[in-house]
Amino acid sequence: MVIDPGSSALRRHYNPSPLIDSAGGRGLALYRFVALVYAGILVGVHREHVILWWPIVVFFVVALAWSVAAPLLPRPTWVAIAVELAIACIGIFLTSEVYDPVEVSAGISTVPGVWSAASVMAGALLSGIRGGVLAATVIATANLIQAEHPGQLTWHNIFLLYILGILVGLAVQLARESQKRLEQALAVSERLAERERIGREVHDGVLQALAMINRRGRQLGGEGEALADLAADQERSLRTLITRFEPAAAVDASSPSTSADSGSQVRDLAAGLASLRSARVDVVLPAGPVTVPAATAHEVEAAVAAALDNVERHAGAGAKAWVLLDADETGLEVVVRDNGVGMAPDRLVEAAAQGRLGASSSIRGRMLDLGGDASWRSPGTGGTTVTLTVPTGDMAGSAP
Repeated sequence: MVIDPGSSALRRHYNPSPLIDSAGGRGLALYRFVALVYAGILVGVHREHVILWWPIVVFFVVALAWSVAAPLLPRPTWVAIAVELAIACIGIFLTSEVYDPVEVSAGISTVPGVWSAASVMAGALLSGIRGGVLAATVIATANLIQAEHPGQLTWHNIFLLYILGILVGLAVQLARESQKRLEQALAVSERLAERERIGREVHDGVLQALAMINRRGRQLGGEGEALADLAADQERSLRTLITRFEPAAAVDASSPSTSADSGSQVRDLAAGLASLRSARVDVVLPAGPVTVPAATAHEVEAAVAAALDNVERHAGAGAKAWVLLDADETGLEVVVRDNGVGMAPDRLVEAAAQGRLGASSSIRGRMLDLGGDASWRSPGTGGTTVTLTVPTGDMAGSAP
């Protein structure tokens, strides 16, 4: 059984997130208790203005029970946040019922005090900035409804709620992005390590056996030479497989750069060119995928295939070809070079005059349609180099 180094069986998923489910959760749990103690102190400071005690006692019992139960939930949910928001809003509205109306009009602190900000932190931990701002809006609305005439302190507290939701939400989003990048880096590292392990085993076993079959087959002659050629071809393919780290074969369908419209689909040109590799064709690729529009990738691959077909037909027996792909932010360049017999300087003109349009149509025509060009160079010492250039602003480049 062959194990694909890029398979999901070898990938680690580092969940839960340290910030969201560990440090953030512990911090929020501690904040609930500290804020509830502070709210009790404020009620004690203003006890001479209290006209009803039993609603305050009931609220503190419920808030304490929730502060104990909430950290025991396996993961935060919007239902849990809604419950906490309801408890906080009820406590805010109780302020007008349990305190002297004169003190309420003067802007006395609400019954839950800063405990109500716990729901803002919970929303931010669950859904980033969006969740924090949404929870802050609910608490702010409750504060504005409760206050008969919102004063400077009310607006100050509302501003702090939004700042808290935004900052905690931003920290959560950065933590999630960092964890995603960490998982990607670890997955690449594991694939490379697995490839090296398989490469060692293949080199110590299969490659040695193929090399021996190649030597013995040529010594036997006749049908043995055909067997030797097959062994040599498989040996080269295996060496290429274990010594090169190929880019991904396709672009993730969930990527925003891929849509249902065929005109906006993208493909990995490097993976397409890698499929052209054979015993007589060596393909050199960038370290990572080269993502281009699907139509561009199709035309470039077809042009390269046509150039390799010309090598097969005209370069002579035993000629080898090399395909080199390079890409940057301005465009891409593909070089197809062979070590064959070369061609006369006017060979392309003669072929066009004879109606043979392989080079001018299948290769250069495709590049011109893409806004690029194709050129041929054949020095007197032999061999031909075909250079294909395509300027495009839609490429993702060759970043790993």
